[in-house]
Amino acid sequence: MFELDGKYITARYYARTVPWISWCVYEMSYASHSSVFYKTQSYITRLIDLQSDFETGYSKRLWYHIRKSEEAAVWIERPDRIPDLDTMYKPIQRSKKLNPLPPQALESRPNYYYSVVHHPALGRLAAHLTIGDPEEKRAFQFINASAYRSFSRNTDKQLCSSANKYLYYQDMLFFRDLGYRYFDFVGTKEPMNQFKKQFGGDLVTTYYHIPYPILWFKALRSRVINYF
Repeated sequence: MFELDGKYITARYYARTVPWISWCVYEMSYASHSSVFYKTQSYITRLIDLQSDFETGYSKRLWYHIRKSEEAAVWIERPDRIPDLDTMYKPIQRSKKLNPLPPQALESRPNYYYSVVHHPALGRLAAHLTIGDPEEKRAFQFINASAYRSFSRNTDKQLCSSANKYLYYQDMLFFRDLGYRYFDFVGTKEPMNQFKKQFGGDLVTTYYHIPYPILWFKALRSRVINYF
């Protein structure tokens, strides 16, 4: 289990048990039931079994992107942190109406793994932050920041997209060598799931447990904001 601190709440991931009362949100837990203090709902995610021949599940289209990236002579860097990750992520956040990055996404932590793919002429094409949970042997795909929107030429955009997929492939090889069992793509929401489906894997049901007081607070806050 690991935690992510938001602006108002703390999320705990991969919990095997959920206490009767807590002010944390339990996301992607193994527990299918919780007390009446929480609203419980299922959440399907896509898992890649890294200790199997997972490449056999890759689509032909994905192998095309991997070969294209290798032919373009891209290379991978694994820094301790990416100080400007937030700047790189902001265009994606605005376009997809995502939550802003939490402050810890810019920090160096023992279980935080940053990776970057570079091109000789185009520079940095994509950056990832993956959170490792050694206890559960899962690598949790947290941040995917692509430079796709910064390019104007379609050929550059296509290469950027290919390089991003190639970076995921290299991330999986990296975590396999570290002894992790699963790479968790975190969710099956469309249209992003079409990207993830190219990697194969299995769909697994996990569970969200959200304290009702937090839901009530969010609903009240939304009404106040809309009123004013």
